[in-house]
Amino acid sequence: MSDDQTPRFSLPAVGLILTSIVYLIYAWDRLVFAIELVEIRKAYNFELLSAGFLATVFTLGIALAAIPAGFYVMRFGTRNSLVLGAIVFSLGTGYTPLGFGFGDLTVARIVSGIGEGLYNVALFSFLGGLSARYRGTLTGLAASLFGIGIFSGPLVVAQILTLTGRWEPAFYWLAGAGIVGAILIGIALRRQNIQSDKTTGPITIERLRRVLVPKNVAVASVMAINGLGLYSFLGLYETFLRTANHMDLATASAVFSLFGIGNIFGGAPAGYIADCIGRKLYLLLAVIGSAIFGAAVFLVSPTPWLIATLCFVFGFAVNSIYTNCYALIQDQVEEQDIPLGTGVLATIFFLLGSVSGYVLVQARDMFGWGGGSVAVYTIPYLVGAVIMLSLMVSGGAAAQPHK
Repeated sequence: MSDDQTPRFSLPAVGLILTSIVYLIYAWDRLVFAIELVEIRKAYNFELLSAGFLATVFTLGIALAAIPAGFYVMRFGTRNSLVLGAIVFSLGTGYTPLGFGFGDLTVARIVSGIGEGLYNVALFSFLGGLSARYRGTLTGLAASLFGIGIFSGPLVVAQILTLTGRWEPAFYWLAGAGIVGAILIGIALRRQNIQSDKTTGPITIERLRRVLVPKNVAVASVMAINGLGLYSFLGLYETFLRTANHMDLATASAVFSLFGIGNIFGGAPAGYIADCIGRKLYLLLAVIGSAIFGAAVFLVSPTPWLIATLCFVFGFAVNSIYTNCYALIQDQVEEQDIPLGTGVLATIFFLLGSVSGYVLVQARDMFGWGGGSVAVYTIPYLVGAVIMLSLMVSGGAAAQPHK
């Protein structure tokens, strides 16, 4: 087996299990506000535009933290980054039910996002650096875990809401679980070196310039489009089902959970397919699929099984874009710059995600849910297809499958 096929790190099984569990909590943290958005709107008397902003503004925190997180990982290592990230996003989540209004809820959501940004960059940098040959598969492992979280999160949060009759407890439970997970990760990885010596060295502006070359900016543009599509859907689709289609909470959560199952298959399985057929070709097909199915989930007749099926396909497409954009930029940067390249990509992805709820609500107000979905999903993803075609025409090793 060649060097690029052999993982360069040793990570104990218990550490891998713990980081995976915390990443599931991370996924639930991202969803809980959106799932309980109807109840939160009633509690605070928010308009849908304000509530939609709060549902996705945590991604602004991720965007602000992502590039500094890349430098932090290179300076302080993966273990410290994972622990600190989990603690910060858990504290932000735990404070949310204590908020007095729009202002401090916005701050709490952004703080939660800052912690998630650090955790995200540390985890994806680590996995992407394990093997160039199976980079899509390995980065896809985290994406599949996130899909499991999206699938199970609505069911878990809905159950807590049903049992307690209040929206606040789910935030407290998830925050407590995240803090416990952070402590256990710190203990489990205390004596393990999971930071590659190839990702250390001088941290300079020159390294950032080396990452920000045109081919990487093109990948970041596709990732930005996907951030708009993924997070507007995560933030508001269940609200759409419950208000426009008049579904009850249990049915809407069950339908929405199929998006999470699609995310699971859009992780490691999609990454493996791209490893085999070529990452740029795969991404071209995925963005075209997202352009079609992103609008279809809003336009079809409100039949639960049909909407659930389309949610599955859309979930598969958008998470496979997420997986393989991370893998592609890691293919294209120097090995020692992987954390920084990952941070740059996360920044642009979550920056668009932070305004996605606002954009979708504005598009809804102008064109209705159907026309708004075409404006937010179909047109931007078709632009992404043009970008991927240009990358394929320009050539490069990353356009071809690894041998």
